[in-house]
Amino acid sequence: MMLNWHAKAKRSFSSPTSWQQLPQGEAYCNALQKACAPWLPKILGYQVLKLGALSAEIPTELPMRHQMWVCENISPNLTTPLTPNDTLIQAELTALPFIQKEINAAFLANTLNFAQDPHQILRETHRVLSDDGWLFLSLFNPLSPLIFKQKLGTFPFRQYPTWRIIDWLELLHFDIISCQNLAIKPQQVTLFSPLTLIVAQKRHYPLTLNREKVRSKTPTFLQPAEAFQEEIAHVPLIPHTE
Repeated sequence: MMLNWHAKAKRSFSSPTSWQQLPQGEAYCNALQKACAPWLPKILGYQVLKLGALSAEIPTELPMRHQMWVCENISPNLTTPLTPNDTLIQAELTALPFIQKEINAAFLANTLNFAQDPHQILRETHRVLSDDGWLFLSLFNPLSPLIFKQKLGTFPFRQYPTWRIIDWLELLHFDIISCQNLAIKPQQVTLFSPLTLIVAQKRHYPLTLNREKVRSKTPTFLQPAEAFQEEIAHVPLIPHTE
């Protein structure tokens, strides 16, 4: 089991370019599609970002939206389903080629499980998300039977306690709207289901300026030192005589 406590791993990871490369990958993809569907109408705005190939393969019914797929390596399976409203971009997930607050919703479908620097990916996601923008983040549940695995297929992966990811998100000023485990078989969801979906929203705090309180000037007669000096100033000088 690769349950690491350091955010940044010492070595790089290779991310799968399709759910089909992972055991039960299609079942994971279908479960995430169903879980995300009820939340999609809440997305306001035009720009939707999907980070990583696994995120790109999650079908999302978002008409009249511009969906951007950002992958470090582009494979042929990603170019086939592109529509006029989709854009495929090759870039590092730790340095997104967007200005801040440009994106209205972001999907990270198990992206962090195959990332060397997951915290930097979250920082970049926060940077490009607009105020009140939505984040859909899924993880493999380390309490599931996956706890005994170090690889999924041929891909080494990292596992994180859910509370740790939530802690990172809250430090980045996200509100956690929902956190749920997902089953991939027709059975009741349990604590040991293989997937976890976190739905969060970037906090928006209006800028309020507190006016500096104007201090009333204390009358001179209430200030002993100044009153004493003023009294001395009014004492007539007596000429010195021998």
